[in-house]
Amino acid sequence: MPPKSRKVAVMGYRSVGKSSLCIQFVDGQFVDSYDPTIENTFTKKLKVRGQEYGLELVDMAGQDEYSIFPAQYSMDIHGYVLVYSITSEKSFEVAQVI
Repeated sequence: MPPKSRKVAVMGYRSVGKSSLCIQFVDGQFVDSYDPTIENTFTKKLKVRGQEYGLELVDMAGQDEYSIFPAQYSMDIHGYVLVYSITSEKSFEVAQVI
């Protein structure tokens, strides 16, 4: 079977660890420094139940209650990962709004 492509947007409040989670998933290393992201894309090849996938993770800039869901992330996206911090009630509130 030929590989299938999937695109997933990683969203959440600013500085909750979206980029760190993406880097951990793709490269297997944890980054503990903080560098604000505007947007970054990561790719990884996966095999799930015998099917190969080319995964594209779109690491979005942190959302707040005023810029919740950019229109460009409603097209051609197969899934979303909402990230919040257990130490930030605000990040959980924003995740619920997204």
